[in-house]
Amino acid sequence: MDNRTPHSLDVPVKGWFEGGKGTFFADNILNGIPIKVRFQWTRIATATPRWEQAFSPDGGLTWESNWTMDFSRMEE
Repeated sequence: MDNRTPHSLDVPVKGWFEGGKGTFFADNILNGIPIKVRFQWTRIATATPRWEQAFSPDGGLTWESNWTMDFSRMEE
């Protein structure tokens, strides 16, 4: 939920963490076209984990990454 659509939630995602990586999927609509969405967490055991979002217009055969975020852990 965010200020763009304050009265609706995004579609639910389903996935898992395995082998040091988290992969999650959702079905959504983009500009009236059904798409699959993939979210991945990588480098999760490091000081610089990465989150990535990708869209697939062909049911998951191909993916186009359109957003990545690199994080850094704060020293305590």
